[in-house]
Amino acid sequence: MKLFDVEWKENIFLHDLTKKLPWKDNSVDYIYCSHTLEHFMKDNGRYLLSEIYRVLKRGGLARIIVPDLGIIIDRFNKKEIMAEDLVNCLEVFEQETKTTSKIKKIFNKLYQFPHRCMYTEDRLTHIMSEIKFLVTPKKYLESNIESIEVIETEERTKNAIVVEGIK
Repeated sequence: MKLFDVEWKENIFLHDLTKKLPWKDNSVDYIYCSHTLEHFMKDNGRYLLSEIYRVLKRGGLARIIVPDLGIIIDRFNKKEIMAEDLVNCLEVFEQETKTTSKIKKIFNKLYQFPHRCMYTEDRLTHIMSEIKFLVTPKKYLESNIESIEVIETEERTKNAIVVEGIK
């Protein structure tokens, strides 16, 4: 399958995450969702979390990683981020700067996937708990998913909320 001029392996499954997940109820052991949820409007993000819960087996686990709004706000309050730079730090739209790579400038003209909903750890935990997940904050490579090191990179967990929810 080819998407974004990338040839995807056959074991990579592409799906519109605003729609019902294509798996049966209680059929999935693990779901790894890294830097995805923040690109959805609030209601669509909650819907995705509900769908993840639906397809997980009892005792199944979802690992969710999103940028940490609390860290951004703390940096803003400490004046490490100036007011005029706050929106760019939130990544609610793609803004090109002097350090933006040529490839990203080209990509930005074609596709923009801005952040549409940001989370603090307390809020994400609360939302997942409302859906009935048993939620535990985690750190890089701290996981109940076997071989997490195969898919997780430290860079994606920096300045991020990492939680695991068990059904």
